Amino acid sequence: MSYFVFKYQNNKFRSVDHIDTFESFKEAKLLVKELRQKNSPSNPDAYKIVFAEDMLEAEMLILEKRDAPILREWEK
Repeated sequence: MSYFVFKYQNNKFRSVDHIDTFESFKEAKLLVKELRQKNSPSNPDAYKIVFAEDMLEAEMLILEKRDAPILREWEK
């Protein structure tokens, strides 16, 4: 399984652009950190890492709509 780095755009229609693929998380993390500092300091969510079997699964995971986490009473 590999680590896929994507540029994520959450517009009206979600879209992703594949940037690179890595075998180790450390390398992917370094690239994402550099890209966030250089290209999107105001929006750190623009670049994401996905751990998946192949490119198709990675795209499906990143575009999957997730529910907001439920806040417990003590977390408010």
